[in-house]
Amino acid sequence: MPNFKTIVSLTLLLLLAGSVSGFAADRLKYDDYQSRLYGLQNREKAAMQSIETEKARIEELRQQIEELNAQIAAVWDELFAILNTTREEYDAFLDEIAAMEARVRALEQMAPQALLEQVDEISALEKRVIEMKKTSFVKISAVEKRLNDLATRIERLKNAIPRPRQDLYTVIRGDYLWRISGKKDIFGDPWKWMRIYSANRDQIKNPDLIYPDQRLMVPRQIGRDEHLVLKGEYLSKIAGSNDVYGDPFKWTKIYQANKANGFISDPNRIYPEMILTIPRD
Repeated sequence: MPNFKTIVSLTLLLLLAGSVSGFAADRLKYDDYQSRLYGLQNREKAAMQSIETEKARIEELRQQIEELNAQIAAVWDELFAILNTTREEYDAFLDEIAAMEARVRALEQMAPQALLEQVDEISALEKRVIEMKKTSFVKISAVEKRLNDLATRIERLKNAIPRPRQDLYTVIRGDYLWRISGKKDIFGDPWKWMRIYSANRDQIKNPDLIYPDQRLMVPRQIGRDEHLVLKGEYLSKIAGSNDVYGDPFKWTKIYQANKANGFISDPNRIYPEMILTIPRD
């Protein structure tokens, strides 16, 4: 049977063995921590080196960009010198184009009937584009393209405008109603000269006498309160038609409304292409 001394010795050995084992385990944990820390430190060092490398690369690229911008600016300066203009004038020109593009875009959103009220503005835009295409800026291809695009869009706007009931024509030297009526952009038919006379009887006392610079109305449509005389018609026949009065005995109303200025001097004599005023009750 082991004595007390032996038991104590064994106990101390076991305790010592446990302590050594625990210390070894702690040592393993510490070594693993040290290894991981060393790895992280190495990664941090590599990352810092990479950052410094990228900073140097960024600075190099920045310098290259500055050099390119300087070269571009020099080319523009040479171009402006050739065009005999300045950067400020060029920028103002581009701003004007942008404003015109915005306005044309707004006009394109309007209904065709609403465009009738914008005829003068559309004409002014067209005229300005023509003027701008005569400047030296048009030698720059991007500017030329934008102006050509504007001209095309303005032309489409013009084509979308409904024909007004009347156009204006300014008489030139040598004109007479027969000649004006025969022009292709008027009626293309000299026999329709009576339409022009009808629309302007307030200022034409004698259809054989018109004067340079007179502005004559050219009727394009016949209004609800008007009637275009056709061949073979007379006042009672017109009054008797369903789209007028439906009563031939009301012909006197038409005569009274159209006898001013001698337009109808004899109620038994009216002519084709006359545009008569039809009074409505």
